[in-house]
Amino acid sequence: MLNALFDRMDRIIIDSKIYTRDNLSEIENESVRDFLIEWFSDSPTVNLHTSGSTGKPKLIVAEKSRMIASAKMTLDYLGLKPGDTALLCLSVNYIAGKMMVVRAIVGGLNLLIGDLSSNPLQNEERHIDFAAMVPLQVYNSFRDNNGRFSRIGKVIIGGGAIDRNEENLYSTLPNEIYATYGMTETLSHIAMRRINGDKRSPYFTPMDGVEVWVKEESETQCYEKTGTLVINAPSLCAETLYTNDNVEMRSDGTFRILGRKDNVVCSGGIKLQIEEIEAKFANIIHVDFAISSKPDEKLGEKLVLVIEDSKERHVATSSSALLSSYLGFDLTACLEKYEIPKEVFYILHLPRTESGKIARATLKQILSENK
Repeated sequence: MLNALFDRMDRIIIDSKIYTRDNLSEIENESVRDFLIEWFSDSPTVNLHTSGSTGKPKLIVAEKSRMIASAKMTLDYLGLKPGDTALLCLSVNYIAGKMMVVRAIVGGLNLLIGDLSSNPLQNEERHIDFAAMVPLQVYNSFRDNNGRFSRIGKVIIGGGAIDRNEENLYSTLPNEIYATYGMTETLSHIAMRRINGDKRSPYFTPMDGVEVWVKEESETQCYEKTGTLVINAPSLCAETLYTNDNVEMRSDGTFRILGRKDNVVCSGGIKLQIEEIEAKFANIIHVDFAISSKPDEKLGEKLVLVIEDSKERHVATSSSALLSSYLGFDLTACLEKYEIPKEVFYILHLPRTESGKIARATLKQILSENK
């Protein structure tokens, strides 16, 4: 019966109850109800907003037909079927949450409206076949509710890079866990990589119908190229998308994310990728932190380490030995010479976007104003 119902995509199952245009008012969750009213309207488009992690959030008008195509890609890739349960624990104010709702509509999934907190499984007892989470939600769920987390059939992780140490923790779990690559402009992810089990890989595989290549190429090995990623996905984007993401691409089209072009610091003529340095610090700093930069008369830009702490203070030194002594670990053991920060700031709260990402442009502005 469910298959017949979903021959037309004008209804959705939420917590085992079918909703159509006629009874959307009965949905208790206001955000979900408002989005479904927009989705089931006669308009062929919906409004989306980018996260604003590298600048001001911007409005994107998305065609519903392309969102349906994106949903089908994910449903097919993961082998999800009508009646499977899908946990919604992401805000529908952003593309990730909206696409969970659309996948439920397109695939006939039973959408379970869950907790939008950083620990969504804390009070969750229902059977879950599929969930989408951000890295912090995954970490907290693994730490506090490992049994529940490992029983979710398939988990996709988006909204930010996954800490390497945390990824290793998930590597032996029995369920299927995937990191995703995408953005609002691509209507969620266009590539995935498995982070656990025998198929674990650091390289993303583009989904069917998606073509990728690199711009500003440079050869790193005979079979690898680096540059900014270019995406051609006609069913998702009307035009070819030139991203600011630096990648390393192999000859088979799979790719590894190095970081955003916006997050390259040119210090004394040396180009430094912020995300790669942060990944190294993640092994030794176990509180929230970020790498950023400040203008410098001699170097052009200088690296700055910013750490969340209850006591705000500032340390400036060009000596790696002194800085290592202050921080309590040997920086030269894990960082290259040019990767060692010139200053350390302790601040109460790192600036973040509404979706939880580091607001890097705001952070740079804060540092530039701090003399």
